Amino acid sequence: MFVSIYLAAGVCISFYIWMKWRFSYLKRRGIAHEPPLPIVGNMWGWRVTQHTSQIMQRLYLKYKHLGPYVGAYFLMTPIYIITDMELLKRVLIKDFTNFDSRGLFYNEQDDPLSAHLFAVDGPKWHSLRPRMTPIFSGAKMKLMFLTVTRTAQELVKVLKERCGGAAASLEVTKLLACYTSDTIGTAIFGLECNGLRDPKAPFVQMGLNAMLKKRYDYIFCLFFPKLSLKLHLKRTPADVEAFYMGLVKDTIKYREEHNIKCNDFVGIMLEMKQKYEAGNTEEGLTLNEIAAQMYVFLVAGFETTATALSLALYELARNEHIQSQLREEIEEAIAQHSEHGELTYEALQKIKYLDQVISETLRMYPVATEHLRRTNARYEVPGHPHHYLPAGAQLIIPVYSIHHDPEYYPEPEKFQPERFSDEAIQQRPSCAFIPFGQGPRICIGMRFGRIKVAVGLIALLRNFRFSFADETPQRMQFENHSFLLHTKGGFKLRVEALQ
Repeated sequence: MFVSIYLAAGVCISFYIWMKWRFSYLKRRGIAHEPPLPIVGNMWGWRVTQHTSQIMQRLYLKYKHLGPYVGAYFLMTPIYIITDMELLKRVLIKDFTNFDSRGLFYNEQDDPLSAHLFAVDGPKWHSLRPRMTPIFSGAKMKLMFLTVTRTAQELVKVLKERCGGAAASLEVTKLLACYTSDTIGTAIFGLECNGLRDPKAPFVQMGLNAMLKKRYDYIFCLFFPKLSLKLHLKRTPADVEAFYMGLVKDTIKYREEHNIKCNDFVGIMLEMKQKYEAGNTEEGLTLNEIAAQMYVFLVAGFETTATALSLALYELARNEHIQSQLREEIEEAIAQHSEHGELTYEALQKIKYLDQVISETLRMYPVATEHLRRTNARYEVPGHPHHYLPAGAQLIIPVYSIHHDPEYYPEPEKFQPERFSDEAIQQRPSCAFIPFGQGPRICIGMRFGRIKVAVGLIALLRNFRFSFADETPQRMQFENHSFLLHTKGGFKLRVEALQ
């Protein structure tokens, strides 16, 4: 018995000594950081009482003036929070070859949907990215624009039915999630999802499950990726995997059997599958690889776009003078660039103030509040003697913190679209606005995402006036457990149909 007690005591003492040594790493290197707590490091309350962005912002504001990066402990792992704009530009653009990895967990063998463009690194990413780029070309955007406008028209019809010809207090976040789900389902899968008419449609529900379902096992995968691979752990919920794998296989099979050739997303994926089967592995993709890409384009564009659109409406309802100005500019542009009073792709490009409103929304509420990068080799920070990033270091780019830094955006909590006039943009560092990232790993679906938000806003503002209802929160609250910025419980706005 005494032997067991001494052994347990020895293990505890050894662990304590090791932990103290581990937590002295940043201090030994002279890197500014907050003293860590035992075990949890600087992440106390992470995803329970605090969103990641709140923790990052506290550290960013407190230590940003003390070096090109801030140190922190993610549990017992040192991480580097980039605060210097020149270093950030080097990481994202100038020295990208040393920072081309995100360091995310994926398991291609057991969880094929996890091996998508957003997660994969190294040679696989470099091979995959060029093959995906043509999907979001200017010509494809024009084709997708027509799909989005049809869905936006259906959104207007549904909202008018819910208003019943009078002003009404309505929950808008779920309706907008159905709108984005329908646009992506139609544009990517060529399916009529009908989420606007049936919010419980499987396509909508699986999209929500994929993004918002609490997965604590994924946190284990995040910290112990190599062990997770050996244990054959998966990050995709089983029901989500079964649904999307089945959907992709059925869609591809149907087009092959009926010899359907369309110049859309599925058509391009089908061509890549046929190239692979013909032995062209450099340009072709396997069915599992196709499923992973279709999955990430759908899921990533679903929740992020819905959140951005709902928060744009929230700020326009709060700032009704901005809403009125935007509505006037929309009507003016359509009158000048459309013969029949309908939105055209050309008219969309002319509404400069709309682009500013969307950018200001993404500044205040960047849905991806952090970007991740990992160093491939030791990196000496130019202009900062004695500062270096070791090989394999995990870097955090605190998007939310940068977007709310008063050095770049005075009074950052105010909604001011004028921040994105051409003159104002030129006065800021180029990497001070990065909702989609920058450089070679910039979000490939950025243009499509902005089109969905823009077309949705135009359709809604041409037909409705939005204002705060009694139930509308004066300050937006977000879910702490979500990796993304997701509104807590949704919210209501007062919606009034225009005559």
